[in-house]
Amino acid sequence: MGLDLGNYALSLTKPDADKHFIHDQGTSSATWNIQHNLNKHPAVEVVDTGGTVVIGQVTYVDKNNLTIVFSAPFGGKAYLN
Repeated sequence: MGLDLGNYALSLTKPDADKHFIHDQGTSSATWNIQHNLNKHPAVEVVDTGGTVVIGQVTYVDKNNLTIVFSAPFGGKAYLN
């Protein structure tokens, strides 16, 4: 008696994989308004154009938008997940 596995497809993507977003702040600013559309309050890490991690005050406007305020204007990237 053999085991009939039928026809199955293998998915290499995880449907419940964590969403992420990268915001590129090309213009120097002390306030970054970010629309990420992740439908959650993500963790945030910010780096300046030199790759140095910068700390700012994160305010979650709602599950799809946040604002980060810094003590001085600069450009860089915000990594959200």
